[in-house]
Amino acid sequence: MPNETIQPVRLICFDVDYTLLTDEQILTEKTEKTLKRLQQLGMTLIIATGKNLASTRSIVDALSLNSPLIFINGSLIQYSNGEVVYKHSIPHTIVQRILELGEQQNMDMMLYFTEDTVIRAGGKFPHALDRYGGPSPRVVDNWDDLGDELEQVLKIIFIDGEDYQRLEEMDGILQERIPTGIDMVYSLPFLLEVQPQGVCKGAALQQVAQMLQIPRDEIMAFGDGNNDKEMLQFAGIGVALQNATPELKLAADHVIPSNNDEGPADFLREYFNLR
Repeated sequence: MPNETIQPVRLICFDVDYTLLTDEQILTEKTEKTLKRLQQLGMTLIIATGKNLASTRSIVDALSLNSPLIFINGSLIQYSNGEVVYKHSIPHTIVQRILELGEQQNMDMMLYFTEDTVIRAGGKFPHALDRYGGPSPRVVDNWDDLGDELEQVLKIIFIDGEDYQRLEEMDGILQERIPTGIDMVYSLPFLLEVQPQGVCKGAALQQVAQMLQIPRDEIMAFGDGNNDKEMLQFAGIGVALQNATPELKLAADHVIPSNNDEGPADFLREYFNLR
């Protein structure tokens, strides 16, 4: 790509799992060096992830990410020191209804809060997310044990590592029984994520861009999942990896090699003519 044709970029936003990291949850040396070189050139780097800060601490610290960061699919914007800029919880009555419907279907669920995650004892897939980093979830015997904490739920995920059809059925039940107040998205084939209506990585990226006074046409965003779609559509340059979903590839301006092939690093080196 000729250097003189590149679009000016001041902010680069990355999804984490299967985008910035390999399938083995590794930030490769080439990727880390490439990103630090861009920082030296004055570009701002941020992450936008379905995880929380604790689960991404190693990456945040390795890259010294000091700008507002996007967590829990946009439900939370937070600095690396823990300061919360923006938080959007699922309404308490809807949380209770989601948990009720999930229990009726005998589904494994995980609740996301600002600082940790919670699962109920006796689930079938308690270790489904262990490989994705971060501290182990808190375990409660009953959801009611959380008391007033249920008013601070940022996201609920349904997990099924064996039967995708059960997640699709749960999706349909939620759409029918709770027609407003929440949005659903599949971040991974075995995860159905439920978040407040209108909350997404794209809306959060727009808010961060306003905070940093960076126009959208000077933003580049990378992703692989359907929960990255609005983010890529908002950014002036949306980049999907080869391992991305078909839907996300259609929404992207560029499709690059996969996360395991260090696609983002090679694309950025070529785009910015790094040597």
